[in-house]
Amino acid sequence: MYQLTKTDKAGYALGQLPWSAKDVCFNFFIFFYYTQVLGLSPSLAGLGALLAIVFDALSDPFVGQLSDNYKSKNWGRRHPFMIAATLPFCLGLVAMFYPPAGLSQAGLFSWFLIVAVVVRTSLSFFSIPFIALGAELSEDYLERTSIMVTRTTFGYGSAILLQVAAWFYFLPRAAAAGDSAAGYQHVAVFSALCSLLAMAVCIWATRRHIARLPATSSEQQAIPWHTAIANIVALLKVPAVRILLGGSLIMLGVMGLANTMLIHVNTFFYGFNNQQTGIFMLCVLVALLPSSWLAMQFTGRYGKRGAMVRLNVIVSLLGPIPILLHLGGWIGGSGSALLLTVVGGFVFVHQAFFIAQLGINGSMLPDIVDERELSNGLRQEGMITSAFMLIQKFVFGIAVFLAGVAVEFAGFSGTVDPSQVTEQMLFRLAIVYGPVLALIGLTAALVYHRYPISRARYAEIRNELEQKRAAHP
Repeated sequence: MYQLTKTDKAGYALGQLPWSAKDVCFNFFIFFYYTQVLGLSPSLAGLGALLAIVFDALSDPFVGQLSDNYKSKNWGRRHPFMIAATLPFCLGLVAMFYPPAGLSQAGLFSWFLIVAVVVRTSLSFFSIPFIALGAELSEDYLERTSIMVTRTTFGYGSAILLQVAAWFYFLPRAAAAGDSAAGYQHVAVFSALCSLLAMAVCIWATRRHIARLPATSSEQQAIPWHTAIANIVALLKVPAVRILLGGSLIMLGVMGLANTMLIHVNTFFYGFNNQQTGIFMLCVLVALLPSSWLAMQFTGRYGKRGAMVRLNVIVSLLGPIPILLHLGGWIGGSGSALLLTVVGGFVFVHQAFFIAQLGINGSMLPDIVDERELSNGLRQEGMITSAFMLIQKFVFGIAVFLAGVAVEFAGFSGTVDPSQVTEQMLFRLAIVYGPVLALIGLTAALVYHRYPISRARYAEIRNELEQKRAAHP
């Protein structure tokens, strides 16, 4: 069995950076930028995000099907799509933060929606083949966890570094110059340039593995592209797919709500300034250090199913603690050093477990791919990836829309000064961001508990696959 080097894993993992750049710009800044700086209604911004994600999600099955069935002698199934998507994504990310001046609410909404569709769809043409490529790189149960943890670590680390650059350099510099909009624009340009470099390095670094990756049969290559939706429906009938999908949706839906509301929570609830929010993000960066160890330890001891159940409970219970402590006035006043220290400590612990959870979650998908090959003889890494991304995007779009509703429900529409915030507004924001999200998150543990592919079952799958391939080379 081929053993990947650390350089192999790092080169592959760099391909996660563009997704992180999109997440940083869309989850943390675009909603705040359009609503608080440009003046777009929060409900319209949430609706625009939802519609863009729905449009993008509908294209995912076709991208997965094309990638699975594509044949290129020199570049394999995945790399041609990754190459084609690079420039459209990077240019679109910049355009998102440069709408024409003087647009009405309808015009601003239209620009938001159209450019968001371009950014998200082009990223799908890169990310679906990229994630599918990761599922093909190894057949080892634990090494798959290592690959996905490396990818998650690089993705999280790059996202935090982009945010640190934003909070410590771009945004304070623009604010000092009296042009806050320029700060967000510079964040977008910097993120796009980093993405361009990372995408190019990932494509170049993984090209040498193309020759040894699984190839599709002529029968699979003949499957029409327009059957993608039917194939997605068939996948949803598979128990392992439904369970992993259900758990992922809950986990990522909670993350989408939390990330979209984070600036409002840090700015208005905790009273953090830009530099303090930058320190907050550094705590997440430091959490990367133990996350890989935690993921491997939990997987080795409990298997992937047991690890996900335990980590989900830990993450859900830790999440609301700092919110409730501050709401009760027990950890210092808003914006204080004590508050930042306590919140930062909880963020470090919470994110260490959460990042470990994300890595293990990603390593479950290749195991399902092998189970499906044993069942139907098809290598469908891209199709299964697209199924997960399609449903996840719908859920994430709903989460962003609900975040807009929650912000408006709390009374923050048009609020730019913390002095305008009332106790009732803070209470409503805290309840949604803390206990409500925690209760939703806990339900994922019940779902993961039913995941059917244990370590022993995976060993059986691998043995049967090897026998089947030997009999039909």
